[in-house]
Amino acid sequence: MKPFCEVVVATVLPAVRSMVTRQLINDYRFTQQEAAELLGITQPAVCQYLQQARGTKVKILEKQPEVMKMIEEFVKDMAAEKMRPRELQSKFCKICKDIRKKGIICHLHEEIYPCIAPCSDCKGEC
Repeated sequence: MKPFCEVVVATVLPAVRSMVTRQLINDYRFTQQEAAELLGITQPAVCQYLQQARGTKVKILEKQPEVMKMIEEFVKDMAAEKMRPRELQSKFCKICKDIRKKGIICHLHEEIYPCIAPCSDCKGEC
């Protein structure tokens, strides 16, 4: 069985990156290469996020207004270059922690391993 942190790496982080990538390109007119450099990923990865070949759990996050607001603010700050890389990393982690507190990761964990339902371990502290 995979621990919840593996679920985060496999589903939540790619979904957040996908949303950030799309907003940088669609709303702030970044090129794929500029978005890739800002996120520390490759341009082909950006292309896959745009084609929704990666980050397929986006819909789960899009249903959460608080999560959407955090991501939008994060992208706005990224685009305006208001944050240093360390601050970006910290804010990305905060988004993930907030997603965890809302139980969204528990839901994903239960999808993968129905035998652990009802899951509440994923809501715990890191």
